[in-house]
Formats: sequence, C-alpha cells, structure tokens
Amino acid sequence: SIYIGPFPIEQIINPVSMKLTLPAWLGRIHPVFHVSLLKPSPHYDVDIEETNEPKNEYEINKKLDSRIYRHQRQYLVRWKGYPESEASWVKADHVNADRLIKKFHDKYPCKPGA
Repeated sequence: SIYIGPFPIEQIINPVSMKLTLPAWLGRIHPVFHVSLLKPSPHYDVDIEETNEPKNEYEINKKLDSRIYRHQRQYLVRWKGYPESEASWVKADHVNADRLIKKFHDKYPCKPGA
C-alpha cells in the first residue's frame, strides 16, 4: 500500500471517521477518511503549542480557468513547482494573487468573475 503524509487530524467525526488537514495540492480529495484507510505516523516527542508562524502557502504559477460552482467563484490554478496534472479548483477568496486574477480576466473577459 502507498501512503502519503503525515497529515494532522483536524476533527474526529465519529469513532471510525477522521477529517484531516490536507495541503492545497490535494484540494480535489475529500478530507474525511475512514480509519481503515489511515495509519499512525511515527511518534515524535515534541511539545505541541500554538505558534504565530504562517501556515504553508503554495505559490500559483498561473490561472487556467474560472467557474461558478455552488454559487461561488473558483479558479483552476496551476501550482508553481507542480505539473499541470496537479492543477486544482480553488475558491476565489482563498486565492491571494490579485495581479494574476486581473491578468487572467484581461485575457479572458467573458470568464466568470470578470
């Protein structure tokens, strides 16, 4: 079996389902998993404490498309350092790239969100 991770458990939905915090490049994957699909990560002796460090952000290489999905504008983005096959749909309010948004809509004025 192939596993990726580790990913932190965000919420215990019920005794057999866990919601994981997944990185943006896994945006197409539903974050709730049955425990049979998970395995414990290696144990590390670290103190868990709140930090003010920013969360990981992924840089957008370019916007490929836009759409309205469930009444929300989304952009299909290609992530810098990742192949186009890893492109994913991201809610507009999760995109911090005003210059790229303007450039995209200047090029495609008929796309949703222009």
